[in-house]
Amino acid sequence: MDGRQSLRARGEAGSMTGARALALAVLLGLARPSAAQLAEPMQIRNLNPLVAIFGLPAWDTVAPGNRLGASLELANHFEFATAGGESLSLDGETARTTLSFAHGFDRGWWVGAELPVFHIGGGVLDDPIDAWHSTFNLPDGGRNKRPEGDLRFVLGHSGSVFFRLDEPQSGVGDVQLKIARGFGADLGLVIEAGVKLATGDEQMLAGSGSSDEWLTLLRTRPLPGRRYPAGYYWGVGVLHAGDPVAIEFPAETWVYTAILGGSWQRWPKFGLKAQLDVHTPFYDSPLEEIGETAFEITFGAWMSRADRARLEFALVEDIRVNTAPDVVLKIAAHWSW
Repeated sequence: MDGRQSLRARGEAGSMTGARALALAVLLGLARPSAAQLAEPMQIRNLNPLVAIFGLPAWDTVAPGNRLGASLELANHFEFATAGGESLSLDGETARTTLSFAHGFDRGWWVGAELPVFHIGGGVLDDPIDAWHSTFNLPDGGRNKRPEGDLRFVLGHSGSVFFRLDEPQSGVGDVQLKIARGFGADLGLVIEAGVKLATGDEQMLAGSGSSDEWLTLLRTRPLPGRRYPAGYYWGVGVLHAGDPVAIEFPAETWVYTAILGGSWQRWPKFGLKAQLDVHTPFYDSPLEEIGETAFEITFGAWMSRADRARLEFALVEDIRVNTAPDVVLKIAAHWSW
């Protein structure tokens, strides 16, 4: 087996490890009942490798009791850019497996924690994406000129390279701890504060090497009394970002984020969701990929498997091209008791 085939095989092995972990969590989730909330946001984060190292918050609802969650996200990267003396090459794939646990107390208080596990490698989506572009005669940005399953993350500044990653890596990311308070009869107004700890390896882009803190406000509104139940939600937030250790591009200290979405339950145990996620740039950079406001749109579906168990599927697209991965596939399982 040559070096390129070996890299690809190791990348696929890492992705399969994450998939096995998610499958186990799904089976646990189906063992006991859970309930889907009509106005619960999909927890989508920008998996651009230089953005995913920060503590961009997900949007949590609050409810009494315990909740266990597991998700697997696959994001394909293919970006090459040079501007103002800065250069960026991202060719590879991120597999992020996230395990989460939360407990809701009486009177609307809620605490939670997240543990992400990253695998950075050549991935498995290059071939399907190439086939999609070829079938519909879509521009591929030069994808077909590079080897499939390749991994090449290279960052440069002032003519010199300061970061290179070309071997598949796996490791724990930055742990997040959160506390929230819900207000109102339905706990539909949620104020959340959180911190991201520097537990990930910054040399494989599993973390920034610094802590981040954030504060968010989320408003959810379920509409269950309709012929087909629905719901909507919106939120705004601010994040104080620490300096990334391995990235020499100048970083922003304050980042702002927002969300807008809704759901529609057309069938008794099956519903659809759509969501827009926005955040301002994490870097003061002339590179569009990291220096412009990012917009992502997500189309998802959820399926209740029992009273308290739910599966969720999502497809994420960058509607501001280059500021986020071209496509992200996500599957998640939630179990409440």
